[in-house]
Amino acid sequence: MAAAALITDVMPGIQGSRDDRQMTSTLLSLVTKGAVAIYPGSAAGYRGLDLSRADCVSIGQLIASDPRREADAAGMCTLVIMPRVYTDRAGLQLCRSESALLDVLLRASERIGLPVFDFGQMQAALKDWRQGYAWLRGFEDACNAEYQALHATVPGGAGARMLGGAAMIASWLTAFIYTAAVGQVALALVISLPLLFAATFAAAISPRQAFTAQGEAYADQVGGLMRYMEDFSEFGDRGVFDTVLWGRYMVYAAAFGISDKLMEQMERAYPQFADPEWANVYASNDGLVYWSARRRAMRARGGAFGMHGMHAGGSFSSMVSNSFSSVGSTIRDVMP
Repeated sequence: MAAAALITDVMPGIQGSRDDRQMTSTLLSLVTKGAVAIYPGSAAGYRGLDLSRADCVSIGQLIASDPRREADAAGMCTLVIMPRVYTDRAGLQLCRSESALLDVLLRASERIGLPVFDFGQMQAALKDWRQGYAWLRGFEDACNAEYQALHATVPGGAGARMLGGAAMIASWLTAFIYTAAVGQVALALVISLPLLFAATFAAAISPRQAFTAQGEAYADQVGGLMRYMEDFSEFGDRGVFDTVLWGRYMVYAAAFGISDKLMEQMERAYPQFADPEWANVYASNDGLVYWSARRRAMRARGGAFGMHGMHAGGSFSSMVSNSFSSVGSTIRDVMP
């Protein structure tokens, strides 16, 4: 997803690696488009249920009725590849990166032998997948192509790096002259060593990319959106709760590495999140929003899904991110 790459250039110190944020946000985007569904808990806990036809409310009530299911839902996620992927993939209108990540999920499904699997099963199935790096690289290449298509940046900082390199050469030459030719080690330490440090620092911090005029506009947009989501509860013009809008916010929050902060703002802005009945009525049409609300409700009443999940992994999006990033690491570990 281009937003994850763009925010990395806008704010280099953003939380989480760019690769992990791209994978998680793209996965969540596939959820919002109906290509896949994600439910809390391990796949074993759903044995005998058709999750491709299930609804969030019935699954949420099932989890809440059994403390063991609540505990299971605190640290694992189950992914469902929806039937439409096989019958009407074109109708999903996926972008290139979404389609590439969906291909990775389909390959995992083939190796597991089921369209329903949890991230633990996926990680186990892919740990010796020798061709996995090629599929993962296909996804990363798609993300890079989408970012490059924005024409947001151009190579920059070449002059500063050249001057830094020249200064490093000069520092080595002066150090040689002072020590070998003149025999003044003190001068080398006082003059050449600071020059070397300064040149190295200048070369290291010089930007590799510079924003174009178009890129500056994009940077303002993503930076503004990120600040808005981080301070959402302070705004008075929020209006009626919109699950579709919040589902997309969660996708961007994952791209920006602020999923937990967004959840905090959502809870402050909409205290009704603590009411599971409210979630059943007003949030059931979007899985990401619904499970975030259910985690909030469970935490409010001290359920395992809330207590362990919210404190250990933060929001539902964070739990998905933590689990899915481990899958990405597993695939990268077998790269040649």
